[in-house]
Amino acid sequence: MRKIYFLLFLGSYLFALDLYESVELVLKHSDRLREQEYILSKLEKQIGVYQGAYYPKINLSYQGGYNTSNHFGNKATLGIDTNLFNGMKDYYLVQKQEKTLQAQEEELKRVKEEIKYSTKKLYVQILLAKGSLGILEESVKLLELQLKQAQQFYKQGISAKNNVLSVEVSLASAKLDINTYTTRLHYLISALEELMQREIVLEEMKDLPLCEEEINYDDLSLIIFEYRPEYRALQKQKEALSYDLFIAKAEYYPKIDLKILGDYVFGGKLYGSSQAFAGLGISLNLFNGLRDSKAIEAKQYELLGLESKISAYKKDVLTELKKAVGEFNLAKDQYILSKKAIESAQENYRIVSNRYKQKLETSSDLLDAELMLKNARANLLKSQYAIWENLFYVEFLMGGNYHLMF
Repeated sequence: MRKIYFLLFLGSYLFALDLYESVELVLKHSDRLREQEYILSKLEKQIGVYQGAYYPKINLSYQGGYNTSNHFGNKATLGIDTNLFNGMKDYYLVQKQEKTLQAQEEELKRVKEEIKYSTKKLYVQILLAKGSLGILEESVKLLELQLKQAQQFYKQGISAKNNVLSVEVSLASAKLDINTYTTRLHYLISALEELMQREIVLEEMKDLPLCEEEINYDDLSLIIFEYRPEYRALQKQKEALSYDLFIAKAEYYPKIDLKILGDYVFGGKLYGSSQAFAGLGISLNLFNGLRDSKAIEAKQYELLGLESKISAYKKDVLTELKKAVGEFNLAKDQYILSKKAIESAQENYRIVSNRYKQKLETSSDLLDAELMLKNARANLLKSQYAIWENLFYVEFLMGGNYHLMF
């Protein structure tokens, strides 16, 4: 009964998994994504901080005292300060913060797409490692069968001892490769489980179908920057920096403030009589050691530097896109060639195996045929998943907009 309960409990955590379910689970548990969301929330609150400059400041204070002339008294003061004009600095600060907020929204999208791509890549690597392990296990079965035949031929005096030894060496090497791929597969599965916070049943991981899509670099290069979050974030940073220039220039304009102050005196004559005051203050920066002009020049150079960074970034992205599309098309070509190669390798192995049984081929010929078949299967598997991995990278470069690629 305990065993049944344990299996039911385990079954609630182990489940069939496909690519898109894994992506959703990783996003759900991603600390990187939560960090970017908190940064976005902080920037949203900071807009309110800068908008506060539009409103008057109201202060209420109280004083009570007694002096040596036996005079005492109390005074309550209510003051209102209002910024009427300061060169539009408050307005530009709010506008800059809004552009910074928009840049962070794009950064959040970028991180989200990066996590999606990393998860898809990891999923593909697991499928590749699983398939490679299956090929190696099949190779071991063939080598074990071949070893039995070689041992029989040796006992019958048909072949030499070195034929048996060569097969044993190949078999040991294949088993070592199995251990290597098994370790790698366990590592990849553990990495994905850690990201998803769930356990995985390898046998129930859904495979990817054969990708038959076609993508064109020229078409994608015309629209990539419209949809790439990182590029849009740089543009928002540029707009925010432009407002920094306006803020720096605002120092040349006069600042006008309105102050209203009222004193209410009670309980004695120490503070005189109650009174009210209203004043208009105007200040103008005539000279401050050229700091304002130098600040403007510094911002102008910073803006030029950012424009150069954006230009270099565009070139790098187009280079990456061309490379990714090229590798995608190359993987498709390799897949077609690998299919033809595996047909030839299977037929060659069948012929050599039959001739070996008839003592017309040596064990070395059969080992070569087996190796050719194993490599052909491995190349077909690698090209199959290389197509998907490169396709997912192109999707990432396009800002996750899969529908725009075809």
